[in-house]
Amino acid sequence: MSDKGTPRVSVFRKLYRGDTHFNIVGRRKTWYVISAVLLVIIVASMAIRGFNLGVEFAGGNQFTVHTVEGVSLTEAEESIAGTGAEVASSQTAGTGADAKYVIKTGPLDDAESQEARAALAETLGVDAGEITVSEVSSSWGKSVSRQALIALGVFLVFVAGYLWLRFERKMAIAALIALAHDVLLTAGVFSIVGFEVTPGTVVGLLTILGYSLYDTVVVFDRVQENTRGLLGEFKSSYAEAANKALNETLMRSINTSIIGLLPVAGLLFVGVGILGVGTLKDLALVLFVGMLTGAYSSIFLATPSLVDLKYLEPRVREHDRKVHEKRRAAERKAAASEVAVEVAAEEPDGDIEDGDGEVMAGSGSRNGTSRTAGAAPRPGARPDSRKRRPRKP
Repeated sequence: MSDKGTPRVSVFRKLYRGDTHFNIVGRRKTWYVISAVLLVIIVASMAIRGFNLGVEFAGGNQFTVHTVEGVSLTEAEESIAGTGAEVASSQTAGTGADAKYVIKTGPLDDAESQEARAALAETLGVDAGEITVSEVSSSWGKSVSRQALIALGVFLVFVAGYLWLRFERKMAIAALIALAHDVLLTAGVFSIVGFEVTPGTVVGLLTILGYSLYDTVVVFDRVQENTRGLLGEFKSSYAEAANKALNETLMRSINTSIIGLLPVAGLLFVGVGILGVGTLKDLALVLFVGMLTGAYSSIFLATPSLVDLKYLEPRVREHDRKVHEKRRAAERKAAASEVAVEVAAEEPDGDIEDGDGEVMAGSGSRNGTSRTAGAAPRPGARPDSRKRRPRKP
């Protein structure tokens, strides 16, 4: 309980009611610095380490065979590498009786492929016919990459067009900034971790872009509602109205992120980490990282970027200047009134002028009108014409 007897409201209850007052937009430079540092690390990793492209993109050969008790994946990989083939990646797919070794190498000709197949069969103690060999040319991988980029470009064009028509041009630009931020961070994590990039990765990337966009649109819808008719009044600045919209939708963003991340986290940490289902790790990682960065960008990047874009408009800057001037004038008036009250308390019979030049009665007078007995009347005051009745003996 507080000193005044009113119950304290917890942060979680305030979040639930949308009654928080976090200054997210006011600290937007901090979020810009954090994003910039992350992007520098990401870009450096992509430039130095590159990506671990799957056989579908880089081309090569893939050897698939059922696991054999007593022979580890490392031994199977070393048997192929012993023939001179460059092993790109290896993993165990499936569990139990359906478990298989999946080993991918660089491009091999027919003779090299047959040699690697025979070496793997000898190590596992199985017939060479039980090993499935798939070959993907590098030209096919380039075609897949090109189609993926085209799909991403078309997606972004439709997103920008929708936001431009539904909201305004600057909101479309701010949303694209947030989406580009999410794409770079998610791709950079794949470069740092070294997970293989497959067609499933591209599908997951497009999925998280839609997720991030959904959260951003929810916030922008409230921003548009709070700023409608804002320039015709001087109650709050554009940044304050946008920050209020963020606080009002903050709980919804948190709930959406948690509900979306829980099953993906189960897929990543349980399916890949505990059960060892390696074929899911590329999809699970891109969804987990993408949803996390999408939630961050929709709160800490999209709306702050929108505010800075709006401040490029002279009318918005002029409106905010008038709001701050009016607020400072009100603060000066309040401060002058407080000083007047303090002086009146020290000089009970004195009349004090407030910030507007109006006369305030001294605090020593009763209700600001009666004066102390025996005090001389003020100059210009009307004499008291009431007659006093004589006292009875």
